[in-house]
Amino acid sequence: MHYGNGRDTPARFQRLTGLVDMLTAVDGIHEGLVRDVRAQIERGDYLTEEKLNGAIHRLLCELMTEEEERVL
Repeated sequence: MHYGNGRDTPARFQRLTGLVDMLTAVDGIHEGLVRDVRAQIERGDYLTEEKLNGAIHRLLCELMTEEEERVL
């Protein structure tokens, strides 16, 4: 099953919706969660400042950990 199409999906979300489509093919995926994420993408609510800040924080923590491991 595919969410939307290339014409009505904003370009910045086309890759994200493709990933959601791939996840639905994996066994054990919770269909309700997938539907919720798709609905958030459609509304433009999926990428929030809070989620982006959290992702940036986790990335920085990971990079700092890798740097510390290289120093030791």
